[in-house]
Amino acid sequence: METREAELKGLGADFVFGFVQSMDGERDPRNLLLAFQIAKNIIHRGYDLGKFTEELFEVTSCYFPIDFTPPANDPHGITKEELIEALRAVLSGTPKFAEFLLPLIIEKLDSDVQSAKLDSLQTLTACLSQYEHKDVAEFLEGLWTSLRREVFQTSSERIESAGLAALTTLTSCLSRSVLNSDSEDSLSTFLDLVLKDCKHHLCEPDLKLVWPSAKLLQAACSASNRASHIITAAVMPSLIDQYSSRTQAPVILIIMTNLFLSSLLCSEPMDQDNNRVASEQYSHHAVRQRCLSALAAVSTQPSIVRESTPVLLEVLSSAHTGNLSGKMDPCGFLSGCFHVVRLAGQTASRAVSLFLDGDVSFLPDNSFPSHIQLLKQGDSWSQSQMVCLLMGCVCSLPRSVEVPQIDQLLSQLEEMSCTCSHPLSYTSAAKCFAGLVNKRSQGDSLDSLIQRTTKRVCSELDSTSSPVRTQAFTLMIWVAKALLLRYHPLSTALTDKLFSLLGDADLGAMAADGFSLLMSDSADVLNRGCHADVRIMYRQRFFSENSAKLVQGFNAAPQEKKPNYLKALSNIVNKLPKQETVLLLSLLLEALLCPDQGVQLSTLSCLEPVLINPPPALIQQLEALVSRLLALICSSVRIASLRCIHALSRFPEHEILPFRARVLRALARPLDDKKRLVRSEAVQARGEWFLLGSPGGR
Repeated sequence: METREAELKGLGADFVFGFVQSMDGERDPRNLLLAFQIAKNIIHRGYDLGKFTEELFEVTSCYFPIDFTPPANDPHGITKEELIEALRAVLSGTPKFAEFLLPLIIEKLDSDVQSAKLDSLQTLTACLSQYEHKDVAEFLEGLWTSLRREVFQTSSERIESAGLAALTTLTSCLSRSVLNSDSEDSLSTFLDLVLKDCKHHLCEPDLKLVWPSAKLLQAACSASNRASHIITAAVMPSLIDQYSSRTQAPVILIIMTNLFLSSLLCSEPMDQDNNRVASEQYSHHAVRQRCLSALAAVSTQPSIVRESTPVLLEVLSSAHTGNLSGKMDPCGFLSGCFHVVRLAGQTASRAVSLFLDGDVSFLPDNSFPSHIQLLKQGDSWSQSQMVCLLMGCVCSLPRSVEVPQIDQLLSQLEEMSCTCSHPLSYTSAAKCFAGLVNKRSQGDSLDSLIQRTTKRVCSELDSTSSPVRTQAFTLMIWVAKALLLRYHPLSTALTDKLFSLLGDADLGAMAADGFSLLMSDSADVLNRGCHADVRIMYRQRFFSENSAKLVQGFNAAPQEKKPNYLKALSNIVNKLPKQETVLLLSLLLEALLCPDQGVQLSTLSCLEPVLINPPPALIQQLEALVSRLLALICSSVRIASLRCIHALSRFPEHEILPFRARVLRALARPLDDKKRLVRSEAVQARGEWFLLGSPGGR
């Protein structure tokens, strides 16, 4: 075989010419697939193309982009994707094709066919990874014009993503150039074009091109250290000025965050000068640290956290595999941006090995603690925040994955939950503890753990002088939710304690809010997306088992404690189907008298669907219902009250006609309300009530 190939190579360019002649005009997809593979071998195995380089390009590129639909019941099974990949391997196989291919790609990007655009962009990305700056220098302006258009004017997310990827690869290609005194800096030349077309749009955050411009700058910024330095130096001063003076501060903040993140992920220039490489690595390490400091300062905004979390985890993964350029202290990295990782529940599984495997060999002097060591950092808030990332890691794991040293981990989490003074830390520890308890297998070990934890939190809660009652309550409510979701019988002890705390002088209001946590979906832990054990209709089961306790507690409570019970009721029934709500009508009517506006609004939201198809028990209490609704139509919950008044008009006419004149008089006032939505609701309600009893009425 080697002898035969040597003979073919010995023919020189004549063999290439013969192949070009034999392939010319081929249409059969089977033969084309074979021809593309042969052309690839000719390129990659070092055959002399000689003066037939352009001919080989022409005979293969005439099929670009591939437009092929396999016939029905095709026995050969050749797909369009196979042909695309095979041709792309040829076109991107040698920089000798650059002078022919790049103009062709620029031409094809003008096509209205979406598949042609996508193929062109992906082929451009593939070939740019093989090219040097001198291969593309002549075509920079045309390439930038095409890439800019595909991002500015795209109607396809796939094409936009492909365009941004091509821009990153092009910038990376230019960044690999070696500068000397008499050579042109292709990277600076190209980035001048990018900044000229994008920078001014960042100063106009009201306009539609601000986000495409930010994406283009971010894509270029992530290509290399030099690119990130040039771009951030050019745009950051004006962004900071805008952030201080403009009303669109959140928009500016997200743009700045994305540029920071791009700097964190950018690759190193492939420079030949070792001293310069070392210098740039040191410089970029300093830039990273400043970026992290900035991220830590701005990452209190959830929208920024969602943008930054995946990228930060990518940086952690790079550190773990040794691919992170320069030296960096992940301990400082994490503690400096703890806010950024606290919402990382859906993506943090990528960083699990950093904690669960206890693999710290990639760090100098084992400076990064394992998942157990993380929780032994004392009460220093800057270190204990690391539990936020740990929560995202372990609570997103499938139930089938065994967490190492689980008993020791649970013990440390419980200790932090009950003793740490920093709210974010002890709350995250409690949520992490609850997430693990929810997924733990049934058995004596779990029961023993729950009983021990229940005894501890109840002991702290029973002591009114305890300095950690709030911490104990936080742990109790999250563990109660973890057990309630999976129908664990030991949840009753914790929920009974929650009911008893409604009468507590210090924790009563917190206990009432706790019922909302029990009944609501959790975004970061204890949800099906995190593989939690969530049984169907757990809310209805909780209601059926505990509604009597709530009513009894309300009846027995002194007057000053009743609002807590009403708020708890409101938080429960707000998450229940209508048929369950009917059972507590008397308490719902009582809740309308509660001065707490949150209770009023939640109660009205519960009542509105019930009023559309009222049960007989409600019709019997019309006097109380109408009186209490009318009392609220000029309050801060007036829109919800007006909607309920409107729904009342659908009751049987003989039942509500006696209230007609009274309701119409009361509705006159909100007709003049300063808010348009209030006036609109009042008009609709008054119209329905006005028609009651008229000959041509309902």
